[in-house]
Amino acid sequence: MSETSLRPVDLVNQPAQYQDRYKIVHKLYDHLVKLKGEKHSQRWIKLAVMLEAHVAKLSKSNQGYRFTINVLIRDLIKHKGNINKIVVAGRPLIPGNNRSDRIENIDSGSSILLRNVNNILEELNKLVLDEDQMSRNSYITRRQVNEYVGELRDTASVNRSLYVDCSRCMMKFKRTDIKRKVMCKYHPSKKIYNFDKKIYEYPCCGETSESVSSQRLGCQVFQHHVFKDEGYSLLSKISPFVDTEKVDGETNVISIDCEMGFTTLGYEMIRLTMIDFFTSRVLFDKVTRPIGEIIDLNSRYSGIYEINKDNSISYEEVLKEILGPRMINKNSILIGHGFENDLNVIRLIHDKCIDTSIMFLRKDKYKQALKDLAFKMLGTKIQMGEHDSAIDAITTMNLVKKYLNIPLDKKDWDMKT
Repeated sequence: MSETSLRPVDLVNQPAQYQDRYKIVHKLYDHLVKLKGEKHSQRWIKLAVMLEAHVAKLSKSNQGYRFTINVLIRDLIKHKGNINKIVVAGRPLIPGNNRSDRIENIDSGSSILLRNVNNILEELNKLVLDEDQMSRNSYITRRQVNEYVGELRDTASVNRSLYVDCSRCMMKFKRTDIKRKVMCKYHPSKKIYNFDKKIYEYPCCGETSESVSSQRLGCQVFQHHVFKDEGYSLLSKISPFVDTEKVDGETNVISIDCEMGFTTLGYEMIRLTMIDFFTSRVLFDKVTRPIGEIIDLNSRYSGIYEINKDNSISYEEVLKEILGPRMINKNSILIGHGFENDLNVIRLIHDKCIDTSIMFLRKDKYKQALKDLAFKMLGTKIQMGEHDSAIDAITTMNLVKKYLNIPLDKKDWDMKT
């Protein structure tokens, strides 16, 4: 084998450093030789280079590149090197001849093999979080519920603490004083690290963690403290969780986003939007009345300024509408961003979740805001003022489509297996 011939193809836009791509090409070659033998080593050199280049051209990020390469190597081993059965980023490497299975690639105008619904579902299932990932990211899982129920058999019921920390100014206060007027001074935006100045800054006002001005304590003032309970034991005391495993229904894919506000019971859902992944059709989009008495609708972010019986439905009515055979059920794949927050305020336990905040972790393992991902990955600007759960749900859905190289405007799908 000529060592110089086994190197990656030069690309204008590379998803990974040359040295990393070089190692991948050699890794692919080694696997092909093990699977197919050394008799046609030159053929395996060309194939290894071609496979790596194909993945590199499709990948928009280093994370996407590594993920797709790992899936490719897995499938090479699974199919014993048979490239006729290999799917790269959801697209068969060797296109079929069935005309009904072909669509136009909106980016290049070239014809590519259409992945039917079953193919897409297979790819989406690869992105579903496992139970450990869910637990690490504050999702309420079936295992946690079972452990909690088991503990209650031997101990007295856990009481909610009388005192809580204000979610904004972090001052401790009595739950029973939630309606008492105070001066809660806080920053509405989370501080972010400025790598150039090497300090933390608040985007809302520009104050820094090293500031000595009175504004460093906060640039906004509210007349009530607010709080946000977390964890199954506390949240389930407000309203019970529903396990979707008990809800029969069709396999579907739904993108979800909620807007939340503060009430006398904590942090509750005040709007819910659900979008169908394949058709982009709005399945549900309604303002919802929380269980507790409203303290702050968080209008700056929620975009909700008033909730009354004329423009909303109750929390109980929401559950009746969204749970069912054609809506959220045990076979649904649900997509969200920072999705544990949405599921927790809806009070759902579901085990088929895709979370774009985890899919697109930065190199330092920190999560990225949906607003930033929308601009980086889709070239769109969102959340420039008030948030809109419909726009956020569509954006989250489009991030997954972009990751899988699915045309964002595609709405007609081949339902064949």
